[in-house]
Amino acid sequence: MENLIISYAVKASLAMILLYGLYVLCFRNDTFNKTKRFYLLFIVLFSLVYPFCKLNIATVGNIAIYEAILPQIEVTDNLQVDNDQTFALGMNDLLLLFFFSGIVVLFVRLFIQLLGIIKLRLINYSQTSLNYRIISLDKTITPFSFFNWIFIPTNGFKQEDVDVMMAHEEEHADQFHSFDILLSELFCILFWWNPIAWLLKREIKINLEYLADKGVLEKGIEAKKYQYLLLQVIKPSATIHIVNNFNVSQLKKRITMINKKRTSGILSFKYLLALPIIALMLIGNAQNTFSQQKEKVEIASLTENPTTSEDQLPPFVMVEQMPQFAGGESAMMQYIGTNLKYPESAAKENIEGRVVLRFVVTKTGDIKDVSVIRGLDSRCDEEAMRVVRAMPKWTPGKQGGKDVDVYYTLPILYKLQKETPKTTN
Repeated sequence: MENLIISYAVKASLAMILLYGLYVLCFRNDTFNKTKRFYLLFIVLFSLVYPFCKLNIATVGNIAIYEAILPQIEVTDNLQVDNDQTFALGMNDLLLLFFFSGIVVLFVRLFIQLLGIIKLRLINYSQTSLNYRIISLDKTITPFSFFNWIFIPTNGFKQEDVDVMMAHEEEHADQFHSFDILLSELFCILFWWNPIAWLLKREIKINLEYLADKGVLEKGIEAKKYQYLLLQVIKPSATIHIVNNFNVSQLKKRITMINKKRTSGILSFKYLLALPIIALMLIGNAQNTFSQQKEKVEIASLTENPTTSEDQLPPFVMVEQMPQFAGGESAMMQYIGTNLKYPESAAKENIEGRVVLRFVVTKTGDIKDVSVIRGLDSRCDEEAMRVVRAMPKWTPGKQGGKDVDVYYTLPILYKLQKETPKTTN
């Protein structure tokens, strides 16, 4: 599970870095704000699904057996069982706990912010105007919007300024900008440890302000008057990060964009540069799949291949749903450790070392084709095979909704307990 999470995070980060890097180099400073909006949303969505995008390239022979390597089990002559990867697994668990703790903390913060918006909606007077719900606030804060809810202060501003700010928030509501904000917030929560996610969230927010500013000016409001208003309204916001504020910290960028000369339409074709990058990433994902498939074939050649089912499936690196021992991996290791006995004669002869077994969990959940990839001693080998053959049925693995056969490799370490020298007084 840890490897799958790490693999997903690495691939999603790769997509973020490449596509966001292209945005910074080629797209950030143009005036195609609508196109930039969809491109930024595409980065978010593509990064989420890219790790699952794998092209099936049939370059090796069909193999209907898939392989997974189990943690090594240590068996001692006094029947104590230990996992020699306990420390490593513990560190991985702590790392995952750290990542998931960050997600939980930020998600709780998001939930509190949502509750704050709802509270403001409920405790303040509101009325419906066209497609909007206007909520009047008695706080001296800048107006903000959340979907079609527009929060307007009742004091501290002249009416003509309030009208301009209302027009700005109406643009946010009409263009559903809160969807972008909420999506980028959830994306940032999931990848809170990746600085690119935070930069991407910032770019999404400022670009939405560009779009709202443009919409206000297209309604006939004088650009100079509007910019003066932006400079005057530098007051604390509602401290809620998932709303569209009239005033944002990147004020200089907004004013620069308002006065910027419109980018030539022919330059919009530069957004096609993203296509070869996307294609290379997808091909790279397929090549990675092929190389891992080739590695599986080489591993499989170490021993005689088990007989595969008649329904041959195209090769995959791993199945969508791996087989499951009743109670999970820890229960399986406990079962093996409890039932596996150190052969007494082998212990007396000081035989210790590693046995590596390979077996198949069939599509019916049975264990078959138990074989030794690396042997130690015939007595130790036979004992390990005996316990694996006696395993209860597993929940079979699935690929494409169908039950399939899955390879498992199991290392078992036979280790003699060293006697502690007695000390004399």
